[in-house]
Amino acid sequence: MLAELLEFSPAIAEWLGARKARKILSGMTLAAVIFGITLSTLHQSGLGALYLMAKVKIHPLWYSEFIPVLFLVSSVFAGLSMVIFEGSISHKVFSGQISKKNHHAHNGILHGLSGICAFAMFAYLFLQILNFIHNKNWAYLNSPMGYWFLFEMIGFVLLPMLLYFYSYRKTNILTIRIAAIITMLGIILNRLNISVIGFRWDAAVHYVSSWMEFVVTLTIIFIEIWIFRWIINRMPVLRESPDWAKDDKH
Repeated sequence: MLAELLEFSPAIAEWLGARKARKILSGMTLAAVIFGITLSTLHQSGLGALYLMAKVKIHPLWYSEFIPVLFLVSSVFAGLSMVIFEGSISHKVFSGQISKKNHHAHNGILHGLSGICAFAMFAYLFLQILNFIHNKNWAYLNSPMGYWFLFEMIGFVLLPMLLYFYSYRKTNILTIRIAAIITMLGIILNRLNISVIGFRWDAAVHYVSSWMEFVVTLTIIFIEIWIFRWIINRMPVLRESPDWAKDDKH
């Protein structure tokens, strides 16, 4: 969180009119970005590594000694799909704050991200197939959990991967956005399969989230959206930086 705050701090300094602080913080931005990417990498692989201790509790179709790698690779296209989804909404809702130059660049950015997502999803699917063959999980396919696994792999990995490949070749922005939504749903499904649905799948009583947990989750999401909107409407995030900040850049 500290790295993200440092990355965003130049915009706060511009909003406050703190010229000296902005100059110092701008010089720290590159290091903060590198540090933040490193932390994210460790976070995703570390999160997956936690499940290595629960081998007997996770269904064999979702458990693997390569879970940290799978979590890391999936986080690449998950994060970029979220950027596509959120960026498309912000581009529409806050269009009045975006300059014409950035309006034209938006589709090009989405096009580039779709290509990265397509290759990252191909790598992820390839690793999943290798893991499936290596662990000899053929016997589990002809079962309810096996059908659910195929539903995840085909509907939320293979399908959006093909959509990303198609949209990248055809520069179809609508298809890119559809692929991003399917991908995000697929990541949510995958994490639920590992931590809830496929976790202690053979237990007599399964865990079911209460309505209060859903309310708390939605409350946090709506608070984050409100804070995001408050910041966008007040700070130079999408709109152009003040003239004095542009002069400092030169």
